[in-house]
Amino acid sequence: MAGPKGQGVSLVSMMKDEGPRLLEWLAYHRLIGFDAVWVFSNDCRDGTDAMLDRLAAMGLCQHRRNAVPQGKKPQPHALSLAEQTPAILAADWVMVMDADEFLHIKTGDGTLPALLAACPAGTDGVVVNWRIMGSNGITDWSPDPVLAQFTRGAPDGFRRGWGVKTLFRPFDGIKLGIHRPTVRAAHRDGAARAVLLARAWVNGSGVPMPPSFLQDGWRGSAATVGYALAEVAHFAVQSAQAYLLRADRGNVNLKPDKYDATYFAIFDRNELARPGLSIWAGKVAGEVAGWLQDATLKRLLQDSCDWHRARLAALCARPGHAARMAELARAGAVDYADLDQLLFVQPLAPEGKKRVAELRAQGLPDAAIAQIVAHSVGALETARDTREAQELRAMGITPSGLG
Repeated sequence: MAGPKGQGVSLVSMMKDEGPRLLEWLAYHRLIGFDAVWVFSNDCRDGTDAMLDRLAAMGLCQHRRNAVPQGKKPQPHALSLAEQTPAILAADWVMVMDADEFLHIKTGDGTLPALLAACPAGTDGVVVNWRIMGSNGITDWSPDPVLAQFTRGAPDGFRRGWGVKTLFRPFDGIKLGIHRPTVRAAHRDGAARAVLLARAWVNGSGVPMPPSFLQDGWRGSAATVGYALAEVAHFAVQSAQAYLLRADRGNVNLKPDKYDATYFAIFDRNELARPGLSIWAGKVAGEVAGWLQDATLKRLLQDSCDWHRARLAALCARPGHAARMAELARAGAVDYADLDQLLFVQPLAPEGKKRVAELRAQGLPDAAIAQIVAHSVGALETARDTREAQELRAMGITPSGLG
């Protein structure tokens, strides 16, 4: 696994209140070949930080507490701490992922060596698209493993699910990001931009990425999306009750009301059976069972699960809970073909959000605004599809995507 530097492959993550899911996520990624797992925790209420301390003492991960300064956001601050950790950037390969994301390697034996062996010689980055996974129609929260519970997901053409996570070789001047690394001031500094354009990155099918993506992209296009070798299973909603807990926890970028019914409607995707990761369930369970022979870790896990049960009971006792659950049920029933009829403001750029606010102030209903947004975004995406396809053809490469 280790390359010339001899430091192997590192995984970096940020966590808050992930105790019941932590061991499965950690065991899986160690099994597929991550040599070092670095977790930056912040403001944990459920004992995730204590579990991580114990796991670190057992030699299973590295744990750093992310003491977020007033006015700062947990995710960017954690990434800045990671950049200041020499052992992370000394690795041959690094990947940044969240606790609800699992790197699914679909070639060879499903491990990192198999993925890297399948990529072209000289590759120094693999840009892996999300596969959005749905709730499987499950309502109740359970501490049971994710991989066996949630086995349905989005089709390849689900454009909102084309965000990426990147497995990369560190390089000079690097600035870590949640989707891909970049270089500071690359948008205005030609030398910094040249560092990015020199990267030999491929997509999840092993096809080179075009210059415009290397410069500043974070999502696939119809020309670049690729799932043949790898994807990142993103368990964005899980069960309806788990979604309540997620909304209660907050998010790493302090976005207010991010986890609303519209988010659930869009990302509760169950169109196709996607059971590929479940083949790891037995090995993961065996690994976790071995770890839980440690009495301290076992107690900490039980305490965390108990905290989640108690917190969920408190949320369910709040006024309006039944209405909230009914709203999520209606959201989950929205047909895939009707998603453009939902007004989803969160991912819009500031000017887009401003325009939505103006249209609402004019009295236009959300359904009509949603159509305007869909048309505008669609035009931008078509332009990007065309540009990136042209760039690839100019490189002598046939686009591997869906365009």
